[in-house]
Amino acid sequence: MPSRRPIASDALPPVWERGTLVLVPSLSFPVSELVKIAGIDHYEERLLCAVLLLDRPDVRLVYLTSRPVDPAVVDYYLSFLDDPVRARNRLHLVAVGEGGPRPLSDKLLGRPDVVARVRQLVAGDASARLLPFNVTHREAELAAALGLALDGPPPEQVALGSKSGSRRVARRAGVAVVAGEEDLRSLPELEGAADRLRRRGARRAVVKLNDGFSGQGNALIDLAGPGGGVEARPTTFCAGEETWASYGPKVAIEGAVVEEVVEAPWASPSVQLRVAPGGAVNVVSSHDQILGGPGGQVYLGCRFPAHPTYREAICRAGRAVGAVLAAEGVIGPFGVDFLVTGDADDFEVFLSEINLRMGGTTHPFWMARLATGGHYDDDRGELVVRGERRCYVATDNLKVPGLAGRSPREAIDAVAGAGLAFDRASGTGVTLHLLGALVGHAKLGATCIAADLEEAEKLLGELDAVLGHLVSRPVP
Repeated sequence: MPSRRPIASDALPPVWERGTLVLVPSLSFPVSELVKIAGIDHYEERLLCAVLLLDRPDVRLVYLTSRPVDPAVVDYYLSFLDDPVRARNRLHLVAVGEGGPRPLSDKLLGRPDVVARVRQLVAGDASARLLPFNVTHREAELAAALGLALDGPPPEQVALGSKSGSRRVARRAGVAVVAGEEDLRSLPELEGAADRLRRRGARRAVVKLNDGFSGQGNALIDLAGPGGGVEARPTTFCAGEETWASYGPKVAIEGAVVEEVVEAPWASPSVQLRVAPGGAVNVVSSHDQILGGPGGQVYLGCRFPAHPTYREAICRAGRAVGAVLAAEGVIGPFGVDFLVTGDADDFEVFLSEINLRMGGTTHPFWMARLATGGHYDDDRGELVVRGERRCYVATDNLKVPGLAGRSPREAIDAVAGAGLAFDRASGTGVTLHLLGALVGHAKLGATCIAADLEEAEKLLGELDAVLGHLVSRPVP
């Protein structure tokens, strides 16, 4: 079985030749938004792919969670390593012991005993850094409490990645945005902006809360007919439990944008980038997003890499956005979502939003790159493994009715038994994540790695069938 070549220092943001990474996968968003996602209390597990960094013998990982991670899940990630036993000695899992959707960083700040334990784990390591999923003032406070440098943008710059901030940054970068308006703080302001779009010929508008994510903070408004207040217009909220009564106060608190709905976009790709501490902007990966839900507004998964027709164009636009952010003092990982309209011979690229944080495409790429030992070829925009490209399809939303109550170990064994598990020799196969959500939510995630996207899609279909068969088996 071939051994993976050492991971290059640019393989993940950040990766050190040696030292300690303190990973805080806290989804620091309003709880009212977090509860809209099934299994959200297990989303902290998505970045466990960072365990594969322990293939480097001088790297230590401190991974913080709200609740303890199932030992079978930990063993699963360690199984990708050349020496799981020694790697386990450099992996420190620290759980607060509190479930629920409240952001992990809040829980940690309320537990000085846990903070003290982490301080002990990083004592004497000047290279140790705190890597958060996203940055708020809470993450900055936690970094200060731990005495660690924060690998992410200064909290005061986070607004650059809001929906309103995204439009302003795009204009400064010379990147087109969809027709619309930003910095709206009331329902009358929303109605005014929507009516101006209607007079320009728009059929529908989408309202996006400034701090919404995964499309769950969006609302689609039918612009047919005269005005009279947005509450009177036919509206579809992407989170089914929302109404104007609950949504309106969020607009006042967070702010929002209103944009014309592009009725027939060719694609909705994204580019992942990183700004280094010195200000250099690097493309990390590109994807085509898989969207669903009302109006195709909700993020479900991704395909890597983005389509070659527009891949270079979106990477160029992403770098332009990154240059603006770097000039403002932003560092760390971020993503830029786009809409592509037209066709292969004549297309336009519009910025949709900036995610000044990690996102749903972060962990699939980390897993694919670390598991294969490959490298991202910036010229080709591809993941290259021993001279050959690798593609993947990934999702956080693999739901199989009847799967609730099944353990992570059962799913891991079922995939291995079907011959679908990732194979190091070929650098292809299925990797699993979000396994903790199986028991209570009949949901998990997967990254299906293959030589081309057609094979990756086939793997995903086969995985779905294997999980369906698992439902019919007796519970051990």
